[in-house]
Amino acid sequence: MKDKVLFVTKGGEQCDEGFSYVRELAKTLDSGIEVLIIYPSRMTNDFDDIMTAATYAEAGDLKTIREMVEAEQGAIKKMVEQKIGGLISGSGETQVDLVCHSADGDLTATIKGYLKNRPYIDMVLLSPSLSENKKSFDIRKLLKNISKPIVNISRPVAAKL
Repeated sequence: MKDKVLFVTKGGEQCDEGFSYVRELAKTLDSGIEVLIIYPSRMTNDFDDIMTAATYAEAGDLKTIREMVEAEQGAIKKMVEQKIGGLISGSGETQVDLVCHSADGDLTATIKGYLKNRPYIDMVLLSPSLSENKKSFDIRKLLKNISKPIVNISRPVAAKL
């Protein structure tokens, strides 16, 4: 099996951020790409949604809360599927073997579990979108739990004039 690099990104509008770098690296290394899009498994942090859920919980209407969570997860999954489709169609002109997957949950545990059955992955590349939230992303924890080389792609710094 051909060696691959793993591009890990967060589901959302910026999930393809850093992918052009990964695509060029894969072309240079003559390797394939596996994309792992991780989306949140918990309800949004939007204040209005949290207050709405709290109101329904106080009223004992758990069915409505469950429906809200399922609707939100459905919307996230749909957006992830659209982004995966965009990554696949965008890789067509570069002749790179590309496989996309999505998952939810803890970043470190998800990556570790994903790599467990994929010894052909040589390197893990982390999207800049992952480091936006310092609470959910701990690079030291990731380095302790994953034995593959890890590259944290950063956003370009704007030049100061």
